[in-house]
Amino acid sequence: MPRRVVAAVVLLAVLVACTDSKKPTAASSSASNKSDAPVAGGILRMGIEKPSSLDPAAISPGSQSELMVADLLFDGLTHLDDKAVTAKPAIASTWNATPDQKQWNFVLRPDAHFSNGRAITATDVKYSLERVAKRGETSLAALRLDHIVGFGAYTAGSAPELAGVRVVDAHTVGIDLDTPLAVLPELLSAPEFGIVPKEAVEAATPAFASAPVGSGPFSFAGQTADVVKLVRTVQGSSYLDGIELHEYDTANIGASYDDFIAGKLDWSLVPNDRAEDAAQRFGADNFRPFDIQLFYAFNLLDPVFSDVRFRQAIVKAIDREAIVKAVYPGIADPLVGVVPAGVAGHVEDPCGDPCKFDVAGSKALLAQAFPDGKVPTINLDYFTGTREAAVAGTIVADLAAVGIQANPRPKSPEDYDPFVVTGQQQLFRYTAIGVYPSADAYLGPLFLSGSRDNVTGFSNPQVDQELNVARQTADPSGRQNLYTSAETHIMQQAPIVPIAQFRTKAVVTKRVRDLVLTVDGTFSGDKVWLAP
Repeated sequence: MPRRVVAAVVLLAVLVACTDSKKPTAASSSASNKSDAPVAGGILRMGIEKPSSLDPAAISPGSQSELMVADLLFDGLTHLDDKAVTAKPAIASTWNATPDQKQWNFVLRPDAHFSNGRAITATDVKYSLERVAKRGETSLAALRLDHIVGFGAYTAGSAPELAGVRVVDAHTVGIDLDTPLAVLPELLSAPEFGIVPKEAVEAATPAFASAPVGSGPFSFAGQTADVVKLVRTVQGSSYLDGIELHEYDTANIGASYDDFIAGKLDWSLVPNDRAEDAAQRFGADNFRPFDIQLFYAFNLLDPVFSDVRFRQAIVKAIDREAIVKAVYPGIADPLVGVVPAGVAGHVEDPCGDPCKFDVAGSKALLAQAFPDGKVPTINLDYFTGTREAAVAGTIVADLAAVGIQANPRPKSPEDYDPFVVTGQQQLFRYTAIGVYPSADAYLGPLFLSGSRDNVTGFSNPQVDQELNVARQTADPSGRQNLYTSAETHIMQQAPIVPIAQFRTKAVVTKRVRDLVLTVDGTFSGDKVWLAP
């Protein structure tokens, strides 16, 4: 088994997932009508969870608020629009790769500047990527850079620099990879890879995490009480004059929703326990999928799960729709595959009949796998929490209904993460976060043989072939076909029981136009405008 569980498996115990909706539907409140022309000016007032940091390298991939704020303050080399397959320019204007997709050059925009006016150089890019990589196994974003030559030596402290990131000249940075990765531009679009200036990061004051010098469409302009003020950068093209980020403690995000109802905010997150209220008041048509998924995963190195028919019987026995309706109403949607909704390449039902809830089908598979009727007892591993216990309890009951006895084994959140890499886990709770919205971010790390993030021990030569060829394929369409085929073959082997994909939930006033949340909870701030 791999050394660690890369997704923060206890994240959902405290996560407040959120998105944008308003009655009449968000089509009239967050997307402009064809007859509307964008208007420049105005301040957008947003209610968010208080970020623990404004430093893009330090944000949590499970915090919609931190991702959103980092994306407003910083640009990376590239940008990925909602549901786009390929990245477009941001700090980099162009890029190219060798035919094997292992050597890349990114050419920076000549007009790219930090918010203090200093020009952005290739040295800044190298510094920014190195400080993320240096976080090593403490950071999911850092681990996504492990394709870069010298990553292991640099994170272990045995090399002074990340050898695979080269300053070619002042406006060109080269990135050399150990293995092909055709989706490198898409990976580098993640907010965690925002470009930062070394002198500001390392200055004694002001603290960069609370008063950063950015590289994005908006710059930090100060903070008063619980309001962070952002203004359009001097050379920026945003319609908005600025954004006020009204911060609320996670436990008190309901106050943000109340302030929205009172007309004090233009946009607000909605707490889980008021999602149904928000849907009734303002509509839920545009509650958007967030990129956190809940699985129960099989430890495939345990002989008890060696027969695929047993795993398929377990998958068929569990009613994920009933679980979501009972435990996560308005918070999540049933999950049927690996690539989540909102990500380019998502397939509505990649598994088909093998994953359908079917009690009779489950019993038939059990009869085939265990003709003597001796169905093994299994252990169900999860961490303690009200919703976690409710999901586990439903799974135990569903399995009992087909003749499978499951022994619940809850552990504290502190003990759970280390436990699920001991090899003693059996059917265990797991949350996955992609970091960047690409099929590769979910399929490659979780299911390639030998991947450090392959928590199930899954190994299949056909899937390895498809994923490795996809990573070498420059053509986006051909690459996507390979990812889709790989996902289908993965699900047929039943290494996981898909349960739920969580949502971003928010409310937004009619005057806010063209604010479209992506699957990672960010939005293109330079496109948003306010109607009179």
